[in-house]
Amino acid sequence: MPAGYFKQEKTTEARKEPVEVSCQSCSTRFRLWIPFEILPDAQDSAKISCIRCGAAHQIRKTANGFVASAVREAVVEKAHVPIEPVRTIAAPAAQAKPVAPPAPPVVHTRPDLRDTVLLIEDDRLAREMAEDAMKDTDIRFIAVRNSEEALNTIHTENIKLIVADLYLRHPGDALNLIDGEEFLKRVAGLNIPALITTGKDIIDDIVLDPKWYDLHVKDFIQKGDPFWTEKLRLKIKELLNKD
Repeated sequence: MPAGYFKQEKTTEARKEPVEVSCQSCSTRFRLWIPFEILPDAQDSAKISCIRCGAAHQIRKTANGFVASAVREAVVEKAHVPIEPVRTIAAPAAQAKPVAPPAPPVVHTRPDLRDTVLLIEDDRLAREMAEDAMKDTDIRFIAVRNSEEALNTIHTENIKLIVADLYLRHPGDALNLIDGEEFLKRVAGLNIPALITTGKDIIDDIVLDPKWYDLHVKDFIQKGDPFWTEKLRLKIKELLNKD
């Protein structure tokens, strides 16, 4: 494996708990992983900012974990200043013009020639965040919920890049019986480059294992980072040679 093939990150995993935030100012939804030491006691609180618009939110620790709520700023009442009414002169009524019938819809018959990326992610919010980050690109982005859907898709679509969650396996789900590593083993013969995503801290023991080179893995992205979707977007464009 070439030197520096993967980014080296933390070597220890700190205890973190997730909090989901829905910003009322810009409607952005995201998830943060908060170190437990920040709010060790119940009823403690701290302030965070929206990753997109910077609006203030308060996180509070409860018996069931962290919760987030918007911080409302005080409204400052302005002094009433009388405004002199403006005189308006009515314009003459325009002649009504006939309304043209709507144009028939345009039917595109050309095939979609965009590069196609397959995302395998069982977390609904993570899927939505990734789809939102990629929606204004010239990349076709297909998101599926489990490994069974992914195997069906990869044999019917011309996939240029795979983005797979590392921990997909759920014993109680008949459609999700293999994790990201096992999925990449099954499709390794197709020689499709891959990115691995994970909510766990990325440590050297995972990243530097030579098995990922054989599975065509190009990088790891940690979903605990609030800006992980932006990093995902940049890495996808880099691997597909997009500007």
